[in-house]
Amino acid sequence: MADGGIEVRALVPDDHALFKMCTVTVERLGRTRSEALRTIRHTVERHSPDLLVPADEPAIDLLRVLYERALRGRGAKPDRMAKLIEASLGAPSSFVFARKKSLFVSLARDEGLSVPRTEIVRDLRQLAACMATARFPLVIKRDETSGGEGVRIVANEAEARRTFLDLRARSGRVFALRQVVRKLDLAYLQHFRRARPTITVQDYIEGRPANRAVVCDRGQVLAGLSVEVLQSSQSTGPATVVRVIDSPEMASAAAHIVRRLGLSGFVGFDFMLETASGRAYLIEMNQRPTQICHLALNASSDMIGALARGLSAAVRHRATPNISSRTVALFPQESWRDPASGFLESAHHDVPWQEPEFIAAYRQPVAPEPLTWVQLVRQALRSPWRLSRRRALSADVDPPAVRPQTLRGKDVIHV
Repeated sequence: MADGGIEVRALVPDDHALFKMCTVTVERLGRTRSEALRTIRHTVERHSPDLLVPADEPAIDLLRVLYERALRGRGAKPDRMAKLIEASLGAPSSFVFARKKSLFVSLARDEGLSVPRTEIVRDLRQLAACMATARFPLVIKRDETSGGEGVRIVANEAEARRTFLDLRARSGRVFALRQVVRKLDLAYLQHFRRARPTITVQDYIEGRPANRAVVCDRGQVLAGLSVEVLQSSQSTGPATVVRVIDSPEMASAAAHIVRRLGLSGFVGFDFMLETASGRAYLIEMNQRPTQICHLALNASSDMIGALARGLSAAVRHRATPNISSRTVALFPQESWRDPASGFLESAHHDVPWQEPEFIAAYRQPVAPEPLTWVQLVRQALRSPWRLSRRRALSADVDPPAVRPQTLRGKDVIHV
């Protein structure tokens, strides 16, 4: 976005690698939920942004909370905050569909789009009744999750029962109390007031995962790109290698939902491409940027350029296409998955070479969230033992040689 002429101010956790990116202004978001809400509100009041871009589901949730507070008149300029969030995400009636996978699938089915058969199960009895007429494997999902966290593929009835109980336990009051203690954040007590997220059982579509990313404004798609997944971190996890495809069916389905819900900003739609028929089944919607939003083959797929023009930004020249191959190895996910992957050489590897410190920060896998105080204490307790063992070993063993790793023709040294 910064390379496309947009002035970007990022709010991130204390140890985030964006602090090492020189083209973006970065500020501390805060450790707790209340700190984060206060930081976002103060930043909006101080800088008057044109758009808010939530980068993950917790960020989307923060914007929804701020929107609800603005409707109740809370904050310095509540009307302005509400209008900004609507301009960034779309009609408020759409907010619930991104959080609740079960409602989204029902909406898509009612709109005549292809979706897998999906049933809501509230207890083991309903699960048993569902399995009696279903064919394995099946997909069990829990609402209000992301990144494959609440999605499991099960092969038999015993596995389905264990998965159902596990997903239900991860949303209960005991789990909420554990989060309060682990993260020292009372905001997790909100789960006491919420109903348990819905769990669904969905038919498994034999085929390849795919994604359609778009940028839109008040129900109109401005630009978009479709890809199929060639490699992923795990069976239900994020993609690490994708191939750009032309899919009128995916583009039409995404545009239909964008128009129906009056969406704005970046939105990602997950599909399964059935092997037998080639049919595209719509399965999820992510109301945020996905991994491919920076890629472009032409003007119709240049989401950053379309967004910049819509914001009347001083658009800098972006090379289109900005990828050298229709197959893309995503940085840093594919190098984390397999440092020796052939895709790092054969595909376009989208490394931001102009930001060496940022690259260095992601040389090795990082935790998806900041370490909790429990993890920090465990690290501190283990450190003396590790240090003494390292010293003992160093007396007898020569230090390992520095080993270079090649990233798409670039020599990167691990020290």
